Amino acid sequence: MKRVFGLALTISFCCAPGHAQLHPDYENPKVFERNQEAAHATLMPFPNVPTALKGERKQSPYHLSLNGTWKFQWSENPGLAPGDFYQRGYDRSDWSTIRVPSNWQMEGFGYPLFRNIGLPHPHLPPEVPKAFNPVGSYYRTFELPENWDQRQIFLHFEGVHSASYVWVNGKEVGYNQGGMEPAEYDITSYLKKGDNSISVQVLRYSDGAYMEDQDTWRLSGIYRDVYLMATPRSHIRDFYVRTVLDESYTDANLELAFWVKNYSRQKAGPLFVQTSLFDADGNALDEGSAMLEVDALAGGSEEQVEHSLNISNPLKWSAEYPNLYTLVMELVEGDVSLNGGKVLEVLSTRVGFREVEVIDQAICINGVPVKFNGVNSHMMHPETGHAMDVETMRKDLYLMKQFNINCVRTSHYPPNVEYLELADELGIYVVDETGDEAHAYIYLSSDPQWKDQYLDRMRKMVYRDRNHASVVVWSAGNESGPGDNICALIAGGKEIDPTRLWLYGGNRDEDPLTNPIRCEDIVGPRYLQPFRLEQRFGKSDDPRPSFMDEYIAATGNSLG
Repeated sequence: MKRVFGLALTISFCCAPGHAQLHPDYENPKVFERNQEAAHATLMPFPNVPTALKGERKQSPYHLSLNGTWKFQWSENPGLAPGDFYQRGYDRSDWSTIRVPSNWQMEGFGYPLFRNIGLPHPHLPPEVPKAFNPVGSYYRTFELPENWDQRQIFLHFEGVHSASYVWVNGKEVGYNQGGMEPAEYDITSYLKKGDNSISVQVLRYSDGAYMEDQDTWRLSGIYRDVYLMATPRSHIRDFYVRTVLDESYTDANLELAFWVKNYSRQKAGPLFVQTSLFDADGNALDEGSAMLEVDALAGGSEEQVEHSLNISNPLKWSAEYPNLYTLVMELVEGDVSLNGGKVLEVLSTRVGFREVEVIDQAICINGVPVKFNGVNSHMMHPETGHAMDVETMRKDLYLMKQFNINCVRTSHYPPNVEYLELADELGIYVVDETGDEAHAYIYLSSDPQWKDQYLDRMRKMVYRDRNHASVVVWSAGNESGPGDNICALIAGGKEIDPTRLWLYGGNRDEDPLTNPIRCEDIVGPRYLQPFRLEQRFGKSDDPRPSFMDEYIAATGNSLG
């Protein structure tokens, strides 16, 4: 079932730029997505086990990249943006072109702006500027692979800033706010054989921008990967992998959960999920094999299946020893007892056996207290802005390892998914941060109208990233105030993933003991001298550990 927010509103809330509207989506805090798929782990179907073991998502025959050259038109505000540009016959002969992914300010459209506190306009939430709210209109065509017939097709955006409308073959597909989180749409019914078109209209400012008030360069556009993913009609829509070590931190339970959905109108089944666990050398572990039965699925229905595997003394994951296994998941249709059944799809994910907990006020990994030598890291390239390439991310993490840095806080939003994959591989503890920083508008964390946006950003991060061994702490955001929306965010996150700790870098750094947010698992003062930390926490009866998520800052704010 698709999650749809805001459908109870009047029709005046439904329109994209270039159309008459009284209160558009992008000035309504209760409307932040339309017609999207539920958040889930990063995944890609493979045709067989050997390709799934390699885990190269972009090499799968069921992946079609939409990165590349798009037609592009920059407009100063929504009123000047082209209204029907998504129609096939629209004249785009005088349009420019742009690379995707990219920030349009880094490609010669508009200008980059560095800002610390506050947005560069005087309006109050949820209003955004009328005269200067740049809009980028994107258009391209693509050829649908012939062997994708009878499959479910999903359009996936890794990151678009700040709000976006999407059309396929001239029909509106959906809407999204949340500039640092993924958005995914089921576009199967919008497609046709052969040549198809996709159009995206991106707004620089939306009411969501008031939660993207990060201390960094303010940039816009489709700046992370865009691709199509083809799945069978019956599909493992999401999976959750949790490792639980025994009291001696020797043996482990590999706790698995799968969500299998039937996207067709007909009944599907019998269905089975077959698991296999492989070590780093590609050897299958007997203990990692299981065949899990899924109830027969009616058309459009979904079933959750859970199972636990006992794994004897697996190699543990830590920053010093980033040992990884690979879990392969096969969705099988048919009576496996008779003929083995038909393999519909094969998925894979890397698994690190590790446990995070607090012991005697210390954060421990696998029972061992850890000292985090950490840095805060923006996804920012000097030439391409927020569009980051994998090799630059790899070099960045290599440099950190060389200087004994073992921890990164992803200030102040979820990073590229490749960044977390590299952290898994190289051994970096990650504090994964929700993309909410109200900063100059901290009162939004106390406004119930904005609660759902806080929760949405958390969900998209936690569901996407909860299978990564490198993520050891979640962050509820940065400098967004101490309101009830923050505690609701943390509570919701713990329901989705109860295995990790939560901290929050809010606007209360002067005295976190006398003015604490009690829903935090970690108390996070900032910019205090070490002797003051000892004064406050050395004799405190607060059982929570203390973690300075910021203690020194060096920030440039000029192009000169």
